[in-house]
Amino acid sequence: MLNNRVFLKGNLTRDPEYKTISNDGGESDLVAFRVAVNETIGGKEETVYFDVDGWNSHSKYAQSVLLAKGDRVIIDGRIRQREWTDKNGSSRTSYSVVPTTFSKVVKPTIT
Repeated sequence: MLNNRVFLKGNLTRDPEYKTISNDGGESDLVAFRVAVNETIGGKEETVYFDVDGWNSHSKYAQSVLLAKGDRVIIDGRIRQREWTDKNGSSRTSYSVVPTTFSKVVKPTIT
């Protein structure tokens, strides 16, 4: 049973950032980007922004399809919470989406 699941369809707000993260087991590839999701609620359009962290195969996929600002993506994943203490000693929390799957939406070409 999946209790933490999110499904998003939106557009990248900027070009993705690619990083290689060193950890105890070696290195992991990361792609980080932000998605804007638009929806109309009660006749009013709202935009919600989500940070997305794609690891390893997701990072390689994003590079292979040349993911860029403005591209439309579909993401099926989960929400991850991170907590830390900032340099001023304040507790901080952030949320991001970690994809289980995601894909770039390609507009069909009519010839």
